[in-house]
Amino acid sequence: MSDQILRHIRLMSVFLVIAGSALGCTTALVPVSPADIIMPDTDEDHGWVLGNLELIRKEGDRTVVLREVVDMSWWLEEETDGDRFQISRLPIDGPFAVKLPTGSYRVTRIGFNNKRGVWLTKLPTAFRVQSRECTFLGTWLLQMRTGTYRGWIAREVVHDHGLTQDESGSMPKVQGCPTLVAPLESPVQRPIKLHTPVRVF
Repeated sequence: MSDQILRHIRLMSVFLVIAGSALGCTTALVPVSPADIIMPDTDEDHGWVLGNLELIRKEGDRTVVLREVVDMSWWLEEETDGDRFQISRLPIDGPFAVKLPTGSYRVTRIGFNNKRGVWLTKLPTAFRVQSRECTFLGTWLLQMRTGTYRGWIAREVVHDHGLTQDESGSMPKVQGCPTLVAPLESPVQRPIKLHTPVRVF
């Protein structure tokens, strides 16, 4: 069996796993703007996760915005019940808010979507969602250096305890929502790999 056929089989396996996780047993979620949160929330079984994302790309000695990445996706697992969620269309340059059931979560995979495929990585991220409360994941400064199919991504987490809106794009305050700050490992660097769609001839 040729190397090209083996590579296609491996890529197809990856996409089948991703597609399988998105069907049936995984709940799909889409973030909203923190300004759209209405508190007090009458849903006692849910809370909110807030964050701010900024993706940059390192090219030699210059740092520029990574323009070819459209958005991000996170795959989460609730650690007690094993419930799985996929948050798609996360911004790469601004704040977000996601409503989740109460529980303890970990992010199992992060994807960056662009025209060529999906860059996949794992960044250590765990947090707890409390009833009618906001959990702040901080401002993520993400820096990516990539080759053709492989590279690395680094994350630095900055916490703005005031949670006020300013010119740096920090998280706006949500009125009436008690806010907890999730302690995340920072700085951290992990490998990242591009997964491209398999073409069938």
